[in-house]
Amino acid sequence: MMRKKRILARPLAVLLALAFLLTGTLPAARGAETYSGVSYCDSLLKNASYQDVSGHWAQASIYRVTALGIVRGEGSRFRPNSTASREDVLGMLLRLADLEGEAQRINVDPAQETGHQNYWGANYVALAQAMGIITDEERRNTNWRAAATREETAYWMARILNYLPVYGQAQQAIYKFDDWKSFSRSRLPYCEAIIAAQIMTGTGNRFYPQRAITRAELAAVIDKACQVYLTTRGYKTLQGTVGNSSFVTGPSVERNYYQVVQDDGRSFFMVVDSERDFLVYKNRSLGKSGFLNTGDSVKVLVGPQNEIILVEAASGVQAFLEGTLDYLDIARNRLYVTGWDGRTYIYPLSPLCRVTLSGYPANLNDLVAGQQVSLFLNGTQVSEIRGSVNYASSGVLPRDVNTAYGYLFHKSYDEISIRDDNGRPYTYSITGSTRYYVNGLSAGYYDLKTGDYVKLTLDNNRRVVRVDVRRDDAGYKIYLARMYDINSVFGQIRFDSVAMYQGGDMAFQGDSLVLSAASDVEAYSGSKKLSLLELEKYRGDYAYFVTARRGDQERVVKLVVREDTARKVTGKVQETNSTLNSLTVKYEPDRIYYDSGTIVIKDNRLIDGDAINSGDDVVIFAVRESDNSIRARLIVVNSPESESRYTLYRGYLREVLDRSRFELGSTTRMEDHKWRGGYSYSQFYYDYQTKFLYSDGDVVERFGDYSFYNRDEDFEDLDVYLIAEGDKALAMIIQDGLEFRSEVISRGTVAAISSDEVEIGNYSNYSPYTESWQPQTGENLRLKLKYAVVARNGEGKEPSDLRVGDPVYLLRASVGDGTDVYATLILVE
Repeated sequence: MMRKKRILARPLAVLLALAFLLTGTLPAARGAETYSGVSYCDSLLKNASYQDVSGHWAQASIYRVTALGIVRGEGSRFRPNSTASREDVLGMLLRLADLEGEAQRINVDPAQETGHQNYWGANYVALAQAMGIITDEERRNTNWRAAATREETAYWMARILNYLPVYGQAQQAIYKFDDWKSFSRSRLPYCEAIIAAQIMTGTGNRFYPQRAITRAELAAVIDKACQVYLTTRGYKTLQGTVGNSSFVTGPSVERNYYQVVQDDGRSFFMVVDSERDFLVYKNRSLGKSGFLNTGDSVKVLVGPQNEIILVEAASGVQAFLEGTLDYLDIARNRLYVTGWDGRTYIYPLSPLCRVTLSGYPANLNDLVAGQQVSLFLNGTQVSEIRGSVNYASSGVLPRDVNTAYGYLFHKSYDEISIRDDNGRPYTYSITGSTRYYVNGLSAGYYDLKTGDYVKLTLDNNRRVVRVDVRRDDAGYKIYLARMYDINSVFGQIRFDSVAMYQGGDMAFQGDSLVLSAASDVEAYSGSKKLSLLELEKYRGDYAYFVTARRGDQERVVKLVVREDTARKVTGKVQETNSTLNSLTVKYEPDRIYYDSGTIVIKDNRLIDGDAINSGDDVVIFAVRESDNSIRARLIVVNSPESESRYTLYRGYLREVLDRSRFELGSTTRMEDHKWRGGYSYSQFYYDYQTKFLYSDGDVVERFGDYSFYNRDEDFEDLDVYLIAEGDKALAMIIQDGLEFRSEVISRGTVAAISSDEVEIGNYSNYSPYTESWQPQTGENLRLKLKYAVVARNGEGKEPSDLRVGDPVYLLRASVGDGTDVYATLILVE
């Protein structure tokens, strides 16, 4: 196999050379992006040939800012541990902002140059004064040759790069440092902006604002700023693996082509000739393109004229992963693997990926789903796969194992149904040995929720061996706020007048909120999709937006600008029309339209408007368009008639069948917030997580499954209320003479909690007459907890497990002739 590759290599090079002679370009390059080196590469290399940075912690940053021309004219020594002068700091920041030319065109009085050591120092200071960064007095009285402080660096960077100062409650990042009082009052709001953007950090819990900044620190700080700021000037970063290099000679030119294969399988070419080359940083050394080898993982910084500024290269294995192969998508250049930690990993393949099975060379098509594999990663791509062909060995799944991906829309005790990414439905069998995992953690059947995106591992009989669920961390939050500032460079949005969706309405939360945008954020004005840069022109407008936790941060995932007019519609969906992208709501005369910019939340999922069903209970925040039509900007589906996670029942305990099952008689079920139906018998499972409450009106007992089973004769034939998830009982109230009267369904947020009482704020009551939620104003709803049971995260809980801020759906009632109101069945949504 390897011999074949060597034999083919020479004819391929000959063909490429012939193609170049005939056409003047490589065939592959005509269909792919091509980037060239720069004519001044030798000068850059000379400028960056520092003799005192080898092995320094800031070596890579120093080379990057030198390649960008931000640092130059330093000779053979960079002096990384020396302090940076004020004029040098100003000069580097002005070069970063592409303002050096403007500074050099200023006519400076020769008398003003005497206080400067830098050749252009007086010009830098003059431009800073013209920009309002410093005053005339500061220009005249400051020693510009002296070391700049860390505070001055942060302040000047904020002013030159147009960071807005941060005031009031939004001013948070700076206070994590014990020495925050050492900042100048006038500069602190600007320094806050730079610290909050994580461009500058401190050491431990101190920032040392009045300490002189070293040249290495300055290079690292500017390097961080470059990574986001330069994108606004047309710079971009490309990544991939060097798949091939070809040296081609023509009649009048010699060129070297480096083919780089990206993660999606597409290629681009880096071109070098006798006049143009580029810098390469590899193995902590700086050189030119000759440093590159086939198989190197590269990160390429490209300038606005498609010129290559710097290539950072790495060779060999940088990471290693072991797990089970799920699926190999050769067409899309993707490998799906479940690691031993239970998580799903998706990696692109290197163009030179090697496969070894049981010690022998193999091909990609020899891999089989279910194999145990070891992946060796070079950069972001898999460079080698090692596995075994012994399918009978322990832990290896059958050869015919495959996988399916999609959204769960139905489940039962023996089947699971999903819709794939194209909306096609598929149904698979599940068994008692099927394993379940949520975000890589072991779970159970009852942890599956309608709408979950799942990966199903199947055997050769189409039975599900394993179910993996991936969910956004901590679900979604919905806001309405004014966009006070949008920083597209750092992907941050600062809001004020912030209201949060709670209990069917927007509740005021505070004056300000600063959030980062998710990498896949979607922003709209109407149906027009906006980039963050385009969103900046809407500064000062209100917007609805949704956030989710991505990693360790709450981030904006979808945002839509709100127009001046606004109205709210609540009620039940009567009819939907996916052709017109519209729906009607009971008692609402106007048809309501939606589009791609409309935010729709259902079952704590972001969904498309076409997924709304007739009968869904909705809260709609809409605007009236210029054509007098009503267009939704935000739709919250509160409690659809379709399957939801929890169901409420009432009836009588007919029989405790065994250690894990019981049967209810004359059951009615809560559907659409009303008791409906008359079911003769319904069976449920219970276990150690099921909570039981028994009361005769005065005495209340709380106990677990063991006591329930041993006292079955005491409880049979008594009335019960039940919270269930599917056929699993989570919590039960057993009534021995106790009777609930004047039942009401409410939802809201826990505002306060004690041992015997809970307060619900921002709450709404469901009206069976209007069939809609009615927001309540005034004082919080106060409920006694004497007879309450709780369901949370698929488990039965005690009222003491409630927490302030919990969104809840509950059934409340009166008991006897008393005036107190009691919470009974509480669902933490």
